[in-house]
Order: sequence, then structure tokens, then C-alpha cells
Amino acid sequence: MTINNIAIKNIRGNSNKYVMYYLSNVIVVTIFFIFANFIYNPSLSNGNVSDKTIGEVASRLMYLCEFVIVIFTFIFSNYSITSFLKSREKEFGLLSMFGLTKGQIRRYVMFENIIISIISIVTGLFFGMLFSKLFFMAVSIILDLNSEIPFLISSKAVKITILSFLILLNFISFITSFKIKNNNIAQLLKGERIPKTTPKFSKIKSVLGILLIISGYVVGVFSGTAIIGTMIPILIVVIIGTHFLFSQFSVFFTNKLQNNKGVYYKGINLITLSQIIYKLKDNAKVLFITSILSGITLASAISVYSLQKVSLSSLEENCPQDIGIIEQDINSHKVIADGKIEEILNKHKFDIQYRNKIELIKAKNNDKIEESKKSTYGIKINKTDFNIMSENSFNELAKQYNKKAVDLKNGEMVICTYDLTGGIANEKVELPFKHQKTLNLNINGKVSSFNILNNLKGGIINADKKNTNTIIINNDDFKKLWSKVSNSNKYIYYGYNIKHNLKAADAITEIKNSVTKGQEAFFTERVISAANLMKVLSILLFIGTFIAIIFFIATGSILYFKMFNEIQKDKQDFIGLKKIGVTQEEIKRVVSIQSFTMFFLPLTVATLHAVFAVKSVGLLYTTYFMFIAGIYLVLQIIYYLFAKWMYIKQINSWSI
Repeated sequence: MTINNIAIKNIRGNSNKYVMYYLSNVIVVTIFFIFANFIYNPSLSNGNVSDKTIGEVASRLMYLCEFVIVIFTFIFSNYSITSFLKSREKEFGLLSMFGLTKGQIRRYVMFENIIISIISIVTGLFFGMLFSKLFFMAVSIILDLNSEIPFLISSKAVKITILSFLILLNFISFITSFKIKNNNIAQLLKGERIPKTTPKFSKIKSVLGILLIISGYVVGVFSGTAIIGTMIPILIVVIIGTHFLFSQFSVFFTNKLQNNKGVYYKGINLITLSQIIYKLKDNAKVLFITSILSGITLASAISVYSLQKVSLSSLEENCPQDIGIIEQDINSHKVIADGKIEEILNKHKFDIQYRNKIELIKAKNNDKIEESKKSTYGIKINKTDFNIMSENSFNELAKQYNKKAVDLKNGEMVICTYDLTGGIANEKVELPFKHQKTLNLNINGKVSSFNILNNLKGGIINADKKNTNTIIINNDDFKKLWSKVSNSNKYIYYGYNIKHNLKAADAITEIKNSVTKGQEAFFTERVISAANLMKVLSILLFIGTFIAIIFFIATGSILYFKMFNEIQKDKQDFIGLKKIGVTQEEIKRVVSIQSFTMFFLPLTVATLHAVFAVKSVGLLYTTYFMFIAGIYLVLQIIYYLFAKWMYIKQINSWSI
């Protein structure tokens, strides 16, 4: 029998060990090929896609993702193969005893990896070709392209995928084959049966690990807008703290449980804790890596998803109308011809959901004003300019946008101040009139005083270039002012909301081009900005989902490998336990607790890291966090149940 035949038989006989490594490689190759097939699609490079700029952004993001996939594959495969080799020392000892040289064993290992690599690449390409059409359709929908990206299989993408992974996986196989130990045959045959010393820990490092993590969290949360400068130091501190958490504190904590007789001698805890303390020490590096990977995955997914939702929400808050036009004088149509908007929307077959005509009075702040400081991002609150609106007009708009109506008495006002920060990086809006009791307004040269009832965040009409505040006053007060002011201070605001507004970018562009030259400052819209923003963020979320899948598979697979690489050692332990009267069901319970700890301890730490990371950049929104974390938890539970089922299936086959 040749070395190659032995390698093939070994792969067949140990399929349960190789299955997750194989599936992980298949998923990575599939995603890599799909991205490459998109990048090299002629429609993008030739500019046949309707929105070439957005197409180029998507392509560049995918180039970046291809690079991430290659780096990830190198780290992941290197770790996986190294773990395989470490768990097969007994096998290599037997091969050495039968006369195989170190070089022949290396060739044997490399041939195994070549077979798995080729099968993974072929399978990955098959699924990549199968799902490319769906991917193109999804991208076309997300980017809202007028025509779908034509489906074809790029020969360049196929060649790049095959060459990249053949070179990468076999290079990794070559360098890891030199990690086969040069121990004597007796040591190799003993493998992992060599007695292990009692796990040791440092109390100082245990406490330091917790303190580093907590300090990182605290600094992150209270950094505010300075988070951009403190982010890297916080990351380093938390990573070091996490390493100490798993390598020192976990062993320290388990040791304390062992010393607690009430806990230690209860049920099967004696067996469980005795084994877990060794597993925590042995797997500290793995638990550390998986917690960091999971934390990055969760934080990234939550941040992008939250940013998408928050950006759109902020845009809607400050620009409630899809189209806003301010006309000076009550009957003038200087900005755009009367009926032109309706004509263009009708031509493009878009229905108007709401059309509002609001009377406004221009006013200035007559009080002494302290200069507003610019925020970190150059955003400045306008304390000088105001549009005055009647109570009825506000309540009409409030009903449309599910806002709370106001009920004002004579001499009372409510002020709406725009929040242009969007909550990004903890930048909070300044509500300049929140603690002010009264406001004196200069209206057409005359001063009118009002009591401030409230200062609301967000706009009720679209923000103009000055971010002019909106004031709401009692209907009678408004009528009196309207009758007294000159026409030069009277304005009419026309607001339009369109059904399926994000699809109306072309219609809005035509309307924008119809605005009278020199009157552009009086025209506002949110559709084009929102559509472009949603395209970029949606494609980022879409691509990020694929990367998150890779990272998720990686973390689960690393834990899976660890479980099955230690299975022979565990077999000896379980046989010994069976001999002293431990039942099969109790052994299964021990396995369940151990595997649960391995899968969910790093996930718990990762979730905490993600919560504080997202909170630090001001993007922690409970609903969005629960949605993403919930999906991740469900997938982790499925992975855990699958790994446990495979492990218990192996135990049942031993007939111990």
C-alpha cells in the first residue's frame, strides 16, 4: 500500500474530524468566487450598469473583502492544520514504527491536505456558480439598478479562485508539515496520554485581566467624541485583558469552585469541574481567539445595521418631506412653476402621499446671543433665525408623521431644533432653548415676547442651509402676527411626500433641474441623498453579512476542531469513569456541560465586548442590538447542538 493510499483511507476513516474544516473551506471559496465573479463582470468594468459610481463602490468593497478572506483563510487554515497535527502524534508514531521517515510522513500529510484542498475548491466553485445568479439579483435590487446585472461566469474569476486557494492552502500545508515533532517513537505513541500537571494561575494576572477589561469599557463609554483617538489604546487594553481572562481568571474561578465543597461534591460537579479546569487552561488560546473574532463580528454587524437605520431615521427627522419649497409672498411661484412637481411625478408614475401648504413668518432672535460652539464635526446650532408656524399647521403635519400634537395658550411657543449629528460617535444635539423661559422675537422690526413651553429635537419641515429653527405658536397669536407683517416676511412652505420615495430619485432629479436659476437655496429634498446613502450602506451590510458568516463559521469550526482533536484523550477518561460506576447518561451530561462552556463562554465575553464597543461609538440601539445578537445566538445554538450531537454519536460508538 502506498503513502497516497494510506492518506485517502485516513480521510475516509476520520471524516468526522475533517468535515468542519472541509465545509469551512467550501464556504470561504464560494464567497470568494462570488465576489470575484461580481468584480470581473464586464457590465461593471464597461460602465453598462446604470449607476456606475455605486457599482464602483461595491466593487472596491468586494476587493477589500477578498483581501480579508485571504488573510482569514491563512490564519484559520494554519491553526486548523496545526491542531490536526498535534492530535495525531500517536498516528505519526505508528507510521515511524512501521519504517516511514520524517520526510515521508510530511509527504503523507501534504497529500492529505492537497486532496481536501482540491475537493474544497471544486465544491466551492460549484456552489459559487450556483449562487452567483442570486447574488447578482440581490445586488441589483439593493443598488436599485434600472436593469439587472447580467449573469455570466467569468473565466478570470475561476482562474483567480483556483490559483489563489491552491497556492494558499498548499503553502500552509507545506509550512505546517514542518511542525511535526521530532520526538522519539515512544513519546509520539504516548501522544496526549502523557500526564498533565495541575493547571496553575496567577492571582495578580487574574485580577489584572478583569481590571483591564473594565477600564477599557469605562474609557470607551466616557470618551465621547474623543473615541476616535482612544479607540486603538482601548482595543489593545481589552485584548490583553481578555487573554488574561481566559488564561488566568477562568482557571482561578474554577479552582475557587473546586475549593467550595458545597458546589464541588454536588451531583457530577466533581467530574465536570475536574475536567473543565484542564480544558480551560488547554484551550485558553482558542477561547481567547474565538471571543475576539466573535466580538469583532457582532460589533461590526450591529454597527453597520444600526448606522443604516439611524442614518435614515436622522434624515427623516430633519427632512420630514421628500420635497420642500419655500416661496416668498403668498401667491408667488418663483422657485418652480405651479403644478410642475405634480406633472413630473405623474409622468414618472409616482403618487403623492401628502401635499402640505404651510404659512410661515420669518423672525429673528432679539435677545443677546452667546456664540454657539461648533461640534467636533463642524455642526453649529442656529440660535438666530426662526420660521413661525401656527398650531394648526404643526398638528396637521404631526398627525402625518405620528408626532405628538401641541395645545398652546396665548403667548406660548414650542421650538423645534434640528439634530444634524445623527447620534454619531456620541455627538449629542444642543437644545439651546431647553432651559430658557422666554424668547423675544424681532418680527418685521417689532419685538414680540413668548414663553417657551418646550424645545423639541428634530424638524417638522425640511432643514434649510441655515438650519432655521421652527417656532409653533397659538392660532390666534399667529393670525394677529400674519395680519400685521409685510409680505416680505410672509412665506409659503410647500411639502410633498411621495409613495415609494426611495425609487423616485430620477423624478426628483428632474424636479430639481426644473428649479428656477438662482432659487436653488429655497428647494430641499431628501430622496436622492437617502437613496444613495441606503445603496452604499445596504451593499456594505450585504457584503458584511458574508464576511460575518465566514467569521462565524471560523469560530464555530475552531471550537469543533478542539473538541474532536481531544476525543481520544477524552475516551480514556470516559472509559475510566465507566469502570468506577459513572453511567452513560452522566457521561453525556458531562459532555453537554463541557461543550456548552466551550461554545458559550467566549460568546458571552464577545457579546459584552460588542455592547461596549458599539456603545462607545454612539450606535447602541437596543432593538437593533437584540435583532443582530439574537440571530447570532440562534446560529451558535445550532452549531453547539450539531457539535454535541456529533460528539455524543462518537461516544455511543465506543460501547463503553
